[in-house]
Amino acid sequence: MNGNSKDSKGVKEYPKEIVTVERITKTSKNSQKVITTVSNEYEEKAVNAAIAYMDAFNNMNSSKCDDSLNFPHVRLGMGNQEVRITENPPQAPPRFFEWFVNVYKWNHSCWDYRKVIQSNPNKVHLTIQFSRYRSDGTKIGIFPSFWVMTNQNGHWGIKMRSNFAP
Repeated sequence: MNGNSKDSKGVKEYPKEIVTVERITKTSKNSQKVITTVSNEYEEKAVNAAIAYMDAFNNMNSSKCDDSLNFPHVRLGMGNQEVRITENPPQAPPRFFEWFVNVYKWNHSCWDYRKVIQSNPNKVHLTIQFSRYRSDGTKIGIFPSFWVMTNQNGHWGIKMRSNFAP
């Protein structure tokens, strides 16, 4: 699909904006819209897969996180340049979220930005940044990242994540 595609009514579909609303606490009245502009259907599917992962992570649902990944999955993380390759689900160890909350006092994460930097029908590169928060709204950290989204047998998911987040 090219950037000039039109829907059945002849209305141009792309480029389009994918919008999420981010709050630093669940009860916060202040919010921030994070807007990602996509140029075609595959960029849209890739960005929606990234959003699904963040939603699953915030709901502490490891199985749904796995649904947003493509396997084998690669994670380049932390300062020691750990390389972790997960051949098959599950990607996270058992009781990961319990550990994560206890160690970091994590409550949720928010998108700061998402941007498509290049794409083709089977792979999309995203530069993203997310922040992690405690329940009182204090920020744990800011994590710029690079994600490679792939289309494997019709399933869009995160194939590789690189960042310095724990």
